[in-house]
Amino acid sequence: MDEKLKLSFKRYQYKRKMEDYVIERGYIPFHPPLFEEHDSFSSRNPRITREELVLFLTGKQQILLLRPDITSALMKEIYPIALNEGKCKVFYQSTIYRNKRFEIQEINQFGIENLGDINEITEIELIVMAIDLLSTNPFILEIGHTDFIEGLLRECPISEIQKVDIKRLLYLKNKDELNQMISTFELSSKVKHIFTQIFNLQGKGDQLNALLRSCILNEQMEEAVQKIIRLQEISPSIHIDCSIINELDYYNGIVFKGYYNELNKEVLSGGRYVLISEDSEKRMDAVGFSIDTNAWISCQMGVVK
Repeated sequence: MDEKLKLSFKRYQYKRKMEDYVIERGYIPFHPPLFEEHDSFSSRNPRITREELVLFLTGKQQILLLRPDITSALMKEIYPIALNEGKCKVFYQSTIYRNKRFEIQEINQFGIENLGDINEITEIELIVMAIDLLSTNPFILEIGHTDFIEGLLRECPISEIQKVDIKRLLYLKNKDELNQMISTFELSSKVKHIFTQIFNLQGKGDQLNALLRSCILNEQMEEAVQKIIRLQEISPSIHIDCSIINELDYYNGIVFKGYYNELNKEVLSGGRYVLISEDSEKRMDAVGFSIDTNAWISCQMGVVK
């Protein structure tokens, strides 16, 4: 067999392995639509700039996006089913598209989403699944909670736009620009100190736990810290990182990212979020994660450069 075909078949086998793993646990395949409405996506994700998205103009002058994210499509397609049945578990093997330096980047993703009746047991089950899928190679799973950052921002008398800018810098891990921005605000010394230490609030152990507890300013932050300290006990490979901000802005609970030692980027990302009906009258909890398929397969095959 041709070497290129051999490689293609090998990659297919790894994809099947991922799919078989989640099918055994009750997840159903979901095929997301290719396009999404621009206004709907951008209103939910203000930190994603228009320049990063792949835009199309229809004959009716409607602006559409070439699939920028899977979960956004899932919110529209699967949410009504989950709302009707009370819960729903799906997985996908698909591609998202972004503009990167004047070219369209295709990002292959595998992911799972669990909708409805979410509690800490459900979250733990999903974290264990993430660990199982990463465990063939040395890895770290970092866990944080959005309420730590949101609770900290509650103590800041700044505008919503400025809060979005802070989250963007946290996501980019841009310590210098973050400190420069914080220095321009009239904040308490305690709040400013936490921001200067935010990227140090990661790791594990009693010393870190004590440092985290010293940074609590309100009940929202306290509950977040207690939660991630409990979840850290699931596995020795779990580390705490209170600065975690996912790229998309709909998460509102635990958030986590998985890293392989061989890579300098995340290979897995996910967390808890809320699905909201179009009339904003009904809400449903959900939790899930996505895996960078190409990066994951490369690590399984030992071909990471």
